[in-house]
Amino acid sequence: MDANVFVVALAVLLFGLLAGRLQGTPITMPMVFTAVGLLLGPGMLGVIHFDVENETVSLLAEAALVVVLFTDASRMDLRTVWKEHSLALRLLAIGLPLALLIGTGAGMLLLPELSLGAVALLAATLAPTDAALGQSFVNNTSVPQRIRQTLNVESGLNDGLAVPFITILLDVARHQTGGAWGYAELFVSLVGIGIGIGILVGWLGGRVLEWSASRDWATETTQRLATISLAAIAYAGAELLGGNGFVAAFTAGLAVGTSARTLLPRTTGFAEAEGQLLTLITFLLFGTIMVVDVFGDVSWRIIAYALVSLFLVRPVAVALSLVGARLSLGSVSFIGWAGPRGLASIVYTVLIAEAAGVPGAELVFVVAAWTILLSIYLHGLSAASLSERYARHTTRRHHSAPEHRETTELPVCLPARRETSR
Repeated sequence: MDANVFVVALAVLLFGLLAGRLQGTPITMPMVFTAVGLLLGPGMLGVIHFDVENETVSLLAEAALVVVLFTDASRMDLRTVWKEHSLALRLLAIGLPLALLIGTGAGMLLLPELSLGAVALLAATLAPTDAALGQSFVNNTSVPQRIRQTLNVESGLNDGLAVPFITILLDVARHQTGGAWGYAELFVSLVGIGIGIGILVGWLGGRVLEWSASRDWATETTQRLATISLAAIAYAGAELLGGNGFVAAFTAGLAVGTSARTLLPRTTGFAEAEGQLLTLITFLLFGTIMVVDVFGDVSWRIIAYALVSLFLVRPVAVALSLVGARLSLGSVSFIGWAGPRGLASIVYTVLIAEAAGVPGAELVFVVAAWTILLSIYLHGLSAASLSERYARHTTRRHHSAPEHRETTELPVCLPARRETSR
């Protein structure tokens, strides 16, 4: 254990020292930390040892997702998102369910040994996107602002939206006999309690923090600590009451971002740093786990599904969801590719591996892990060059095209995720 702690701490130190040198290169920090995990894990140098059943892995991964969901959501003004981001709403309301359906269909063809419930669970695990793995997709100012903000909002929201589907599909994969009505009730319960607790904690906590700050009762340091505590309270409260903690953390962030925006400049920096640290450690542990549990279990069907998930499932779902949006083929193609699988998919994959009584869980884990691993490097290495090519493509088009219309710069960026790709 001491060696594990030493290596993880050393990797974080080196990140702090060298992150600036990677700016402007196609190398991202998730790529580096995953590679470190691969190199130092069992099967290679054997310096550190973690496996998917290790409680530390799941705790760190879940904590990272809670902080990132809360922080990302807090940077969004829900009213602005609803008014200004019709493309993102299309991707979330139409594209996300379509990705689940198309991914399930592909799995039935390529992975016949899995049940329908297990295949749908795999598709749901790989549906969320992570902007951190391809920073240039969302941070290259040559890319039209409307497209960048669309990708930001989508990646910030689809993590939380996928959680209820995954929870229900876990029960379906276990062949539990709740029936359609029972699953509907469970879905409403998970989402309803999660949303209710999140709104209560975020709105009330945000107002109390504002009230305390206005009277100088709280320092900037304690405000930052209190902000992190809101995410933890929302998560734990929802789980205790039978709701979904990830939904609650995300909703709490939205509530804080909508009702207490004066706090954000002083409070989000610490949360972003914590989220960044936990995320990078998660990628390192993911690399370690890959060597132990995944590299030995590979077949052409597994790699085929991973490639289909990256190159067909999301692009087709995006294209269908954007029909009638008056975007060029280049813009639709760019959005379709700019959907890396990252932190959320890692967390959900670990949860599936730990779940008891799920037939085919090992294969689901292996396929999802290979998809994430390929995405880390394929999206990371291609982000900068494809963003530049797309930017050149858009400049040749008439400036009245929809994706070139100027929009007001909105406070919906996801700095925590952007920083992790440096």
